[in-house]
Amino acid sequence: MQQIPKTLAEVEEIEKTPWQDRLMAGNVYEAIGKSARAWPDRPAIHALAHGQLDDTPETISYRDLFARITSAANLLRDLGVGDTDVTTLLMPIIPETQYFLWGAETAGISNPVNPFLEVEHIIGICKAAGTKVLVACDPSISPDPWPKAEAVKAAMPDITLIRVGGPARSTEDVVSYEDAIQGVADDRLTFDRTFHLDDVAAYFHTGGTTGVPKLARHTQRGLMLHSWTFGNCIPDPVDPSHAPQHYPLGIPLFHVGGGTCYSLMPFVWGRTVTMMGAEGYRNPNTLRDFYANCARLGWTKIPIVPTVWSMLLQMPVEGYDLSRVQHGGVGGSTLSVEVANAAKRKLGIPLVEGWGMTETHGFATINPYLGDIRVGSVGLRQPYMQVRVVHPDGKGGISGDCETDEIGLVVVRGPQVFGGYLDDDHDAKAWLDGDRNSGWFDTGDLGRLDADGYLWLTGRAKDLIIRGGHNIDPATIEDVLYQHPAIELAAAVGRPDRRVGEIPVAYVQFSAGKTETPENLKTFVAERIPERAANPVEIIPMAELPLTGVGKIFKPELRLDAARRVYEREFAPLAKDLGVTIDTDVRSDKLYGTIVVATIGGTGDREAAAAQVRQAMGAYEIRSEVVVSPD
Repeated sequence: MQQIPKTLAEVEEIEKTPWQDRLMAGNVYEAIGKSARAWPDRPAIHALAHGQLDDTPETISYRDLFARITSAANLLRDLGVGDTDVTTLLMPIIPETQYFLWGAETAGISNPVNPFLEVEHIIGICKAAGTKVLVACDPSISPDPWPKAEAVKAAMPDITLIRVGGPARSTEDVVSYEDAIQGVADDRLTFDRTFHLDDVAAYFHTGGTTGVPKLARHTQRGLMLHSWTFGNCIPDPVDPSHAPQHYPLGIPLFHVGGGTCYSLMPFVWGRTVTMMGAEGYRNPNTLRDFYANCARLGWTKIPIVPTVWSMLLQMPVEGYDLSRVQHGGVGGSTLSVEVANAAKRKLGIPLVEGWGMTETHGFATINPYLGDIRVGSVGLRQPYMQVRVVHPDGKGGISGDCETDEIGLVVVRGPQVFGGYLDDDHDAKAWLDGDRNSGWFDTGDLGRLDADGYLWLTGRAKDLIIRGGHNIDPATIEDVLYQHPAIELAAAVGRPDRRVGEIPVAYVQFSAGKTETPENLKTFVAERIPERAANPVEIIPMAELPLTGVGKIFKPELRLDAARRVYEREFAPLAKDLGVTIDTDVRSDKLYGTIVVATIGGTGDREAAAAQVRQAMGAYEIRSEVVVSPD
């Protein structure tokens, strides 16, 4: 039964019941099994081959979903997977990924990995995880995973390699899923396993596309509690005879948003998901046909990341019956206020923003669906999730809490927080005022809590550049630039980008008497950083980089400069066409971290210019404001 909180007081009222009593099951397999018994014929998944309107959905009932998870778990056990053995998945957004993700957590431990990472990085993750079985799809489904899986097999010859799709026959080196699954029991587990809430269910990699991988331990406890807290906050239909909630799923399952928030949570609550094809939202046809598919399949909520919202809101909605859609959902990066306002105008629905991370198994805070949705905030803390904004003491502890609306470091604690990193070195640096059993997890985010308990994120304490969900360590770029003989100082930062949120740029200061062209510097970096996502798209020479009082490069000023350059380039042709002036001011803000203010002047049509500037600003993830100068 749902207890949907609308205020912080109602969150606290929910917490009067122990969290253990909220769990709908003690483990993933049991939870999905309960849904299969309660709603055997209800669709769990509609799978679209390419996310297009002309795709005929493959419908998978809860009965069939549970049977296929059962057979996947049994197959893995037959291949030697034990309770603590790891099955790594290099898989796109297809139903078989669901079967193996939850089947691996039943037989042992799952490890979903981004197949777009470079081979060396994937091998590093597999070695760190101790991969025993690797599952990847045939190139006919998605071209990237299989060649990389073969490379992993070459580097780790003792692993067992399973291929999904392609020729339905097994060889000495490759197990064909379609061949091997024949005759495997799907009505019961053929092995005994006693689950405990603190059992590790999965290793999710975090830390980005470069550097040493960090593997976060997801536990049965965390998965079950997040499934309850997140599912509980989204209102089900009042009339139980109505169709259940139904969400599109175009987020990869190696991401906590795709794997936990919008796969496991719906399955635990008996809801339906539409899997949007192997490429998900990377396929432009998926966005082209998005509203048409929404109308024909009856989605009730649209959960996507801010950059996809920006693109989706440029698509026409006329002629589509979207009456079942009650809410939009957003997470993964900062939501532009203008995008939220555009969704309200165009679709008539609120965008409900939340915040979380791999280390919290998903959403840690969220705006109340039936309460005050504060655009620009990431909402109230989820029940049983403790959230503080603090002053760190610089010695691994906390010196005190920030005042209301004072910006500080966001830290979290509670039973939904992950079980720590696999590597002890990563784990030791992650907690303030204690270890993972007693301390507060350092999220690396800066924010403030308002008087009503809403969390407002204002920036990142860490300098990570987040490009389309991939974390890029700026030190990776800076270390290479410092190898160039002409460079005295170098700093990499993220600049706003319409498509992926932000992309890396670098600022350099030359040594006395030396110089180099930006293009030659870009080539120098590209030759030394094989990961394309981590290569700076622009290198900007400066006479002097800004420094702090103690001589450190002051990156906040560079981030503001990078943003200003983007907006000035964006607005220059618009100003010329409409005969106006557009003064762009990007600055730090006490409450919002960063804000861009565009002031429209000149003799042209300033109101028309303001409308176009607002639309352009809405594609970015920085809070923005437009001011029209008086006559």
